[in-house]
Amino acid sequence: MVLDIRTWEQTFQNLIQEVKPWAKWTLSLDGNLQLDCVALGWKQYQQRAFGWFQCSLCRRHWASAQVHILCHLHWERWTDQGQVVMRLFGQRCQKCSWSQYEMPEFSTESTMMILNKLVQHILKRYYGEGAMQFAKMSVIPEVSLEGSHDAANCEACALGICARGLHGFISEPSVCPPSYLDTESSLPQIGDMYIPNQSMNQSAQAKKAKGTVYKGSVPRRDQKPLIVLGCTLLLIFSLIVTYFKRKQ
Repeated sequence: MVLDIRTWEQTFQNLIQEVKPWAKWTLSLDGNLQLDCVALGWKQYQQRAFGWFQCSLCRRHWASAQVHILCHLHWERWTDQGQVVMRLFGQRCQKCSWSQYEMPEFSTESTMMILNKLVQHILKRYYGEGAMQFAKMSVIPEVSLEGSHDAANCEACALGICARGLHGFISEPSVCPPSYLDTESSLPQIGDMYIPNQSMNQSAQAKKAKGTVYKGSVPRRDQKPLIVLGCTLLLIFSLIVTYFKRKQ
């Protein structure tokens, strides 16, 4: 299941510029984003939303009001440019034994609710403004959502994210740099199709990033100039000694 983020990016930018016409914010999706693993200068934000899922094996559909969304945010004050990197967590089919985590789909109303909440958070966190009056809308589930959350088939629950609740910020960056700062990888941009990576790749990427960024040692100073200088001084000294011996 794939997600075209063109509409999300454009809608997000429009909502920002309704309040901050000169601001420039971008929105990207990253399937490897991790909770409490942010880079220096970045902040963290979470929310839950209503969405739909479809099993890629049996084609079964189901709805959930507990679709977990994780965002990492960064803002440059002097240029008024910001970035949002978002991860949508999947769910597995209850009926299929070998099902994978399927990515959610959202109605237009749910999409607007998600982006409105994100913009509200940005305005409060980075611009110090209170709640803005966007067009009010309520998401009415198309199906009954009776029963508890299916934690056994929730990707966010499996990673321990749901249990920690919805915390807006963390004060210190994690030891491991996030995947969106890896210079060898690129984030999906406007019009790209988002295909989420399996969560098993997270630990491998974190180890790779940790090794490349934090393992380095202080470079050794080149010794050649010092050797040449020493030899030159010794040669000059020997010439001086030979000169005075001849004078005698």
